[in-house]
Amino acid sequence: MKISIFSSNTKICQKLASNFSETTHPVETFSTLSALNEALEKQSLVYLIYHLGLRKDDETEFVKVQSKYKEILNTLVLTNTPHPEQGVRLLNKNIRGYANTYLEHDKLLMALTIIEQGEVWAGDSLIQYLLSNSRINQQADDLSEPDNTLFHQLTIREREIAEKILTGLQNKLIANELNITERTVKAHLSTIFKKLAVRNRLELTIKLQNANRRSINH
Repeated sequence: MKISIFSSNTKICQKLASNFSETTHPVETFSTLSALNEALEKQSLVYLIYHLGLRKDDETEFVKVQSKYKEILNTLVLTNTPHPEQGVRLLNKNIRGYANTYLEHDKLLMALTIIEQGEVWAGDSLIQYLLSNSRINQQADDLSEPDNTLFHQLTIREREIAEKILTGLQNKLIANELNITERTVKAHLSTIFKKLAVRNRLELTIKLQNANRRSINH
């Protein structure tokens, strides 16, 4: 996995790059948008760590880059001051992760591993915000889905995998526990996403957790 890092702050750029000094991942850094855009024009798949600054226009400039190259980008956005509302906006622009700039070394590497697996990384505060707003929206819509209706749409194997997702297990551990390949887990997840009308693991978790809460409250 080749990693591209962008930050207009060269110190932060260097600090982020240092996280990969003991890995085999090739890393390239960019401190200007023109240099980043020039590099992206030549790539077919990019794992991008994008440091979002504090200027008013920084998010707007990032969204332009993300929209232009969305077909090739797997983007982890880092910001010094994460806000759930901003995280939601950017997740809707198809970023793959959102976190604090000062994410611990091990968690940064884990975030990229999860993104490489086709999943989404979000911090605890963003997940709690999404869960809270999801509950509010469902109450407003007066949803009254009966117990396990969501699971009834799934095959036995898909239900097993969905239940493992709810416990927080990653694909490799799910594969080990169910004695199947990681590729098979990914294939089942794609089917589950389509059946339950979600785009990723994060949305799946939220939907299933809310279904569980409603069944408990009935």
